[in-house]
Amino acid sequence: MDYIYGIIQTRKLKGRGKKMKKSLIISALSMSLLATTALSGCSQKDTGSSPQNSSGPTATTAQKQTEPVPIRWVRAANEQDPTKDRILLELQKRLNIKLEIVSIPNDQFANKLNLMMASGEQFDLATVDPGKTLIEWAKNDLILPYDNYLKSGKYPNINAIVNSEVYKGFKIDGKSYFKPLGLAPMQWGFIIRQDWLDNLGLKMPTTIDEFYNVAKAFKEKDPDKNGKADTYGVYTRAGGMADPSVTMLSQYIERAYAIAGRTDNWVKLPDGNVTRFEASQAGKDSAAFFRKLVKEDLINKDWLSLKPDGGQGPESDDFASGKYGIAATTKPDTFVDKVKQLNPNAKVAYLPPLNGVNGVPANLGHSGGYWRGNVIPKTAKNPEKVLELIEYTLTKEGRELTEFGIKGIHFTDVKEENGRIVYTQNKAEADKDWDTKKNGYLYPLAWGAMNYFEYAYIPIKEKNYNYDEAFKNIQPMITSEMATGAFPDYFSTNAKYAMAPPLMNVFDEKVLGDQGKLRSAFGEGWLKAIMGDNFDGAWDELQKKWLAAGGQDVITAGQEYYKKNK
Repeated sequence: MDYIYGIIQTRKLKGRGKKMKKSLIISALSMSLLATTALSGCSQKDTGSSPQNSSGPTATTAQKQTEPVPIRWVRAANEQDPTKDRILLELQKRLNIKLEIVSIPNDQFANKLNLMMASGEQFDLATVDPGKTLIEWAKNDLILPYDNYLKSGKYPNINAIVNSEVYKGFKIDGKSYFKPLGLAPMQWGFIIRQDWLDNLGLKMPTTIDEFYNVAKAFKEKDPDKNGKADTYGVYTRAGGMADPSVTMLSQYIERAYAIAGRTDNWVKLPDGNVTRFEASQAGKDSAAFFRKLVKEDLINKDWLSLKPDGGQGPESDDFASGKYGIAATTKPDTFVDKVKQLNPNAKVAYLPPLNGVNGVPANLGHSGGYWRGNVIPKTAKNPEKVLELIEYTLTKEGRELTEFGIKGIHFTDVKEENGRIVYTQNKAEADKDWDTKKNGYLYPLAWGAMNYFEYAYIPIKEKNYNYDEAFKNIQPMITSEMATGAFPDYFSTNAKYAMAPPLMNVFDEKVLGDQGKLRSAFGEGWLKAIMGDNFDGAWDELQKKWLAAGGQDVITAGQEYYKKNK
């Protein structure tokens, strides 16, 4: 999901020394509620290094060439032991490094990391959230920019990422301090009963009107040919959401009206300017379409009371039993397997995004393409070696190691077929190195460490180090079991449709505004418009309240920012 983390501007902290450190620690403790991003940054003694600092990359020249270089890495909820885990031991051997992983529980991570930064504790690498704290750390010289190191040309993968179009909003005063963890554009996919389409003589829907006609036919024309009026079109859930307009179904619809259309995103206007989706005609038109589905009972009647469920058990059961024909899922094979058990002749297909109205191309939300990222603190003793580590994990060889392990041990065979890389795993050996009952047979550091996406490789080198292009051409890395499934690489198909909206990954507080307040105002008004009797009246009321809640200020700031930076 492409949620944008909220940020709050604080005064830039000035000064050095003990008095400053004391105030920083007090400040960090007082902000413990900011758990979604690390806390406010602060200044400290210059104990670190940079290319202009003789104590930087040359600080380890006295070490013997054969002596492993120590790297102290701070990350949340780590489970792997670099002194015992064979994959980490192999990684250290290949790069001649000695890893120490400082693991902090997720619910304590923001506070503790900020205290480490404030006190000047030595570490070399951290995996953190973007946002206000990152900006403060950069402005107070607590983290190193990547830029000067990248001039050497030794780190082309990192350079391609931090200087990509989609990540340019992360730059702080024109410099890159944050290397995002690559995230597959969308791991949700829509599936549809192909046999129902065949029974009714319908083709796969490619436009919003065709989508409506299919959903209506699935309800009214007995698609399973059982002679009963016992089906509906589409399943969705919105219970418990502050903004019910962010269901997968509503976003699928919204993207037919605007590229990456959804709450929090920006859309281009005919005059070349931009506005927020919530205040756009696309926002209103997509809400009216969703309302039509609701009013005509083309979706499940309990959609508003059902909370999101990662397991998707009940909805996959209902799909299998033939209650409805279109579903959004991250577990397509679960749906297919259940259908086949009840109806061996059933056919299930992938439902691509729709060609939109007014020339909007078929698209899916880009998501911003990251989940957390890597920063190098000023205390890093070996920043060049840290960069070498990050760079290696972005190569195909490094990705293979950190996703499936060591060839001949954790997997016995690997082959490329139909654009995929398929691994035959040795599950008994995987059981020895990580908790497979908890994490499955994907190595735990395959996500949330240097990368985030699962079962895939982003071919940066293969796309001539154009990250934006590579991002759309994700190559599936899957198991032999997955290769026999119905949808082993649907997320890579999704990637081809990924399109970023304007102002993606911009963390300017004026452009973002009070996101919680804005989402609440929009979600409440959107729901009234969907469920009420006077759509136009409810939408006009929504616009007034949303704009008054800070939406107008956000639009003004966003338009100014866009003109300066496009």
